[in-house]
Amino acid sequence: MKNGELVSGASSYSRYREGIDIEIDTREDYRRKGLAYACGAKLILECLKKGLYPSWDAQNKWSVKLAEKLGYHFSHEYTAYEILGF
Repeated sequence: MKNGELVSGASSYSRYREGIDIEIDTREDYRRKGLAYACGAKLILECLKKGLYPSWDAQNKWSVKLAEKLGYHFSHEYTAYEILGF
């Protein structure tokens, strides 16, 4: 938060029995300041504390870099499709 405004955060868009899928976003004008790293690290630590697996599915090269910085290892690439216009 900055001046009462959300600028970066980490959450989950889905939950399953053993864990969550991580989602992190930072407002464009606040990127490259370590905020996504801090939010991601906190969410991962909370998951581990609660016995949940913090699953990371990198959507782009920046997400891959952040995941690696947080200790994840790149496995493989795959094709993803995004539906626009809703």
